[in-house]
Amino acid sequence: MWTQNSPWNQIKRGLSWISRFSGKGIAYLTLLMVLAMFGSTLMSNLFNINFIWLQESVTWIHAAVFMMGAAYTLQHNEHVRVDIFYHRFSARTQASIDIAGTLLFLLPVSVFILMTSWNYVMRSWQLTESSAEAGGLPAVYLLKTLTVVMPVLLIIEGLHQLMINIDKWRASPPQSSINKTQERSS
Repeated sequence: MWTQNSPWNQIKRGLSWISRFSGKGIAYLTLLMVLAMFGSTLMSNLFNINFIWLQESVTWIHAAVFMMGAAYTLQHNEHVRVDIFYHRFSARTQASIDIAGTLLFLLPVSVFILMTSWNYVMRSWQLTESSAEAGGLPAVYLLKTLTVVMPVLLIIEGLHQLMINIDKWRASPPQSSINKTQERSS
């Protein structure tokens, strides 16, 4: 197996750190989003004052939390999973399923999103796109950049998950050897 300071484990720790850092950092934005929404609602209902930039900031923050928090959510296995049979499988089978899911779905979809959004984001940067609303937020291109950041973070976490599951697969005995061990002990 790998030693604690092997390049494999160093890479795994580095990939993990990126997802953890982005997820924990973005978590603080949820408080800001709640405060912005509360302030906007309060000013609108009590004083009949509306700031478009404040309303748009809630949308921007929500987008940032969702898109930049996806990798952190995946890291902590909090994503949506249809778990009808999965929990009954051996650790080796679970690792095999997770490896296949990462290679067949997560990484290709993330690369697809990255490739298809690249020109969209670059065009927004070239135009220095800003809000279409009077009094709205400038620099919409920063918001659109999240469509590139999200798949990059998912690819990083996907590689981390792939490494974790390869380690699990290697550490787990094949199912047939488990059955033979159980037969001998009976």
